[in-house]
Amino acid sequence: MQRRTQRTVVDGVDFDRVFKFPSILTAITSSMQPARLFIGFAMVVVLMATGRVWDSLAPALVVPLGSSAELSVLAQQRQVAIAESGTVLGNTAPDDLQTWTIEDAQSHLLAAWAKHEAIASVSKKDRVTFEKLYLKLASVRPLGPFESSATFVSNRWNAIVDAALNLDVVGSWKGIVSIVWELPQLLWNAGHHWYISVYGFVLLLVMSVGGGSIARMQACQHARGECLSVTSALQFSSQRWRASLLALAAPGMLVAGVSIGLVLFGLLLFNMPVLNLVGSILYGVALVFGFLIAIVAVGYAICWPMLVPAVAVENCEGGESVQRSFAYMFARPLHLLGYLTVLVVGLVLGFIVARLLATMTLDFTANLVGAWSFNESLSNAGAIQADGIPVVGLVWYESAAGGLVTLWETVVYDFMVGWLFSGFFSASVMVYLLMRYACDRQDTHDSWWDGMIAGTSVTEP
Repeated sequence: MQRRTQRTVVDGVDFDRVFKFPSILTAITSSMQPARLFIGFAMVVVLMATGRVWDSLAPALVVPLGSSAELSVLAQQRQVAIAESGTVLGNTAPDDLQTWTIEDAQSHLLAAWAKHEAIASVSKKDRVTFEKLYLKLASVRPLGPFESSATFVSNRWNAIVDAALNLDVVGSWKGIVSIVWELPQLLWNAGHHWYISVYGFVLLLVMSVGGGSIARMQACQHARGECLSVTSALQFSSQRWRASLLALAAPGMLVAGVSIGLVLFGLLLFNMPVLNLVGSILYGVALVFGFLIAIVAVGYAICWPMLVPAVAVENCEGGESVQRSFAYMFARPLHLLGYLTVLVVGLVLGFIVARLLATMTLDFTANLVGAWSFNESLSNAGAIQADGIPVVGLVWYESAAGGLVTLWETVVYDFMVGWLFSGFFSASVMVYLLMRYACDRQDTHDSWWDGMIAGTSVTEP
């Protein structure tokens, strides 16, 4: 008997249902919307203003964060640079040179250079000497905790971008670990405990309100194609900021509480002749709590991108957000790792586009506006120079106009940095929705709306 052959004809493949991870990259594209960029910009302004205020009140770090230089070497380099600035261009060292700070030396150097340009012809050798000395002073200038932290994060983020472009997965991972794990340790070891507590709270609060707004915008657009206004998104996040803040802070608070308990355990039971035997017997219990710290800390670092989106999508409480995120991580760890990889790749590619647009905007504007400008008002306009050496000898109106131009250019850069917030929280929403689908098989378009029970998709009776 001849066997009958059956053929199956495939007319097409619905790639959106088969391959869902591209929706993370789609969210990166959606994050360029003006409303989200404005919220990201506002987040940057609040964080920058808070950090500047803190640096103006707090003592500077004698050794920059992440620097391997020894304190004695840095102190010697600062003294040498200050001494050179006092005698540069043939000047006589001032009597109070020994009391100068790096800022005093920079001010004196700029004044001396302006005077030298006014009364003598400037040779190429003199200009090179001035520029090298200014850069030398800038390289050893003590930084406040915020400025040092911002510099550390900027350097590590650039390292992540470079590693990603070179397909160096290990390098990208090291950069992420440096920002998430190493930076708080460096600040703590430097003695800036209040900075970690106060600025950390401000950071989490800004993430809760601003990040929650951006996440809600992405959730609504993905679910119904609805583009929320800035006012509507902020209204939602301002009502749910406590839940988002608790979701972001609860795992860290748990780790801190258990850590303090273990410290007290060692203090009370391992410092007396007899009690140390009891402590050694109970050391197995301490190991259990140490294991708990490790699990929560690692899980927190991995699940962090899903905490605020869970509140924005489900309108749930902070504890439920943590529970959902950790449950999804343990249920589908490889899925989560893959989605986070796509998120990082999307952020890197999006940042390259954002940086390119910002640089071209600044350079095109500066070159076109300055084409027929015959004074020095636009001398520092355009993309930020690599050396950052200011122009001296300007008259008051050139200096004032240049300051205003710099202010406007700073707005452009703040929007570029603000896009990182917009891109991160927009893509994180899709990571959460895809993980929810992978674990619960709940459609990614399901979201909480007015008239539903909080934390569910069930309509209120």
